[in-house]
Amino acid sequence: MTQQPQDQPHGTRLGHAEALHRILASKVLQGHLQNRHQLLDPPPSDLRDLSAEDATLLIRAMIAAAHANGDLDEQERRRISGVLSTTVLDADVRSVLERAMTEPVSLELLLRQVGSPWMASRFYAVSLAAVDKESAVNRAYLNYLALRLGLPADLVVRLNRRMGLRR
Repeated sequence: MTQQPQDQPHGTRLGHAEALHRILASKVLQGHLQNRHQLLDPPPSDLRDLSAEDATLLIRAMIAAAHANGDLDEQERRRISGVLSTTVLDADVRSVLERAMTEPVSLELLLRQVGSPWMASRFYAVSLAAVDKESAVNRAYLNYLALRLGLPADLVVRLNRRMGLRR
């Protein structure tokens, strides 16, 4: 049996230590940057900095998503009301949106108002935030929505992970 010199730790005699250190450092840095990015970015369901028009569209998107399975349950109502309470919308608009929870606008009309890739990603993200992610019907709706919005698959995966949907 060959003896390793005392000044070389196990595993470095073949020169792997430097490569392993680089890989480990890269993984640590990547994890740090991902966590930092998530902490610095507000959640997609934070509508405080949006115009009244954009916030209204996104609240309506949440309502449509909540109705996708045929029924708006109490948890979905609370999620939507929680997001609605963070907007800068005046009391009249909020009251219209509260009433809209029982009579959602058609998805087709809402999708026609999405004018940019940024708004498309927010539309999907708030819809994802509104629904029970374990429901097969809701997951099918979200898949359909992502296709209709033309979202790239990698963006959908990132949003799903960020919003707690693991597939």
